[in-house]
Amino acid sequence: MSADQKGDWAIFYRRLDDPTVWHTMKLWRKDGVLVSAKTFDDVYKFNRFKEAFNFAKNLITGGDMDQPVYDAQVKRVCKAKGDAFYLAGN
Repeated sequence: MSADQKGDWAIFYRRLDDPTVWHTMKLWRKDGVLVSAKTFDDVYKFNRFKEAFNFAKNLITGGDMDQPVYDAQVKRVCKAKGDAFYLAGN
């Protein structure tokens, strides 16, 4: 069984200084801050898993920052009733 690598992939992240609160990414500001999404239309969706994975890897390793600020996972985002959404995956 194999999964389709194309679809709506999202970044599920948390700040390392607040390890119990997870968010879904809406956008990444130029100053390096991630903004969380509240509705399905707000979620930043990657078309390919590989693109989302590379973005998450950059967040985890710190990328251009001096030290890492975020922990992140890649999950498939699915539309629920109304504006709601849920994340599928491990």
